Amino acid sequence: MRACLAPGLFIFALLPVAAAPAWQRELTSAKPGPWPAIKPCVLDYQVSWKGMLDSGRLRIEFEPEHVKKPGLLVVRSTAKSTGAAAALFPHQSHFWSEIDPATLRPRFFHAVETDRRETVTTTVRHLTGRVESRVITRPAGRGAPEDRTQVFRFSPMYDIFSAMLHVRSQKLAPGDRVTLAIHPFDNPYLLRVTVAGREIHNGRKTIRLAVDMRKIDRETQELRPYRKMKRAATLWLSDDEQRVPVELRAAVFIGDVRAVLTN
Repeated sequence: MRACLAPGLFIFALLPVAAAPAWQRELTSAKPGPWPAIKPCVLDYQVSWKGMLDSGRLRIEFEPEHVKKPGLLVVRSTAKSTGAAAALFPHQSHFWSEIDPATLRPRFFHAVETDRRETVTTTVRHLTGRVESRVITRPAGRGAPEDRTQVFRFSPMYDIFSAMLHVRSQKLAPGDRVTLAIHPFDNPYLLRVTVAGREIHNGRKTIRLAVDMRKIDRETQELRPYRKMKRAATLWLSDDEQRVPVELRAAVFIGDVRAVLTN
């Protein structure tokens, strides 16, 4: 039997191995950069359309008070639409992320998003070599909930908050690029962040970043356009020890959306 198998194994060994997608060679090292860790803080943002129409509020808490998860860094956020936007598109969201503070890699992410039509609950678990996501969609009216589970086999992957922390940990010299594979909700994406320079913005010293995203095909791992973003977004980080987002501007499918730090 061994004599029969040997030629076949030899031929198999000579077959070309499928090359990894080119984007994997772009990825930044999974090792966090040298910048000091973020200190516990609460950030409040006003969300608007073109900076003119008030449309929402966003709060992000790094290590929220009275939340204890030994050995983990917890990030919590809440958001809701306001004003005319709330009348037209009522929306609320609650996000929760648990991150390894040593590696800045996520362990667990949970999101609940509610609008007029439905409530969507997303749970993402980051495991060895893979990411498992479960999405439960409950219609606001009659109808059975939809329950969908998917797996993406790649590592390391980041959620929205761990990616933010990994980017701010880098040196961020002008022209630097940070590229990460992220799994913010139920789909994988490639995140490219380029340091455009330093400038005074909203009366503060800031680091200006260009943020671009491409969707990763779950089966082939090929890059696809992310059609909800018309072009790269611009993010300003405070140029200080904390390096927190000061403003985000993104041209998305519903128009020019901005989130500005207010407190």
